[in-house]
Amino acid sequence: MADTVYCYCCRTHHPRELMRLFRTRHGLRWRCLRTIDAARRPSGERDEFGRQMTAQNREQSRRLADLGHLRHLYPLEAGESR
Repeated sequence: MADTVYCYCCRTHHPRELMRLFRTRHGLRWRCLRTIDAARRPSGERDEFGRQMTAQNREQSRRLADLGHLRHLYPLEAGESR
């Protein structure tokens, strides 16, 4: 992932050429063109995009939490790390 950058908005990595530095109240952060374009759309479309992203982020978090609960089923061998 050397030529990719993490988008704080959609929480995925994208090629650097599809990313822009975006000023937030917490400083400059990378944001993909797709989320920047979506933010410029009329409020109904923008809200729908936001709902889709929220659902996607919740599903990703749920899957990661499920994997965390399964860790006890697969103990590490001596010297391994996660």
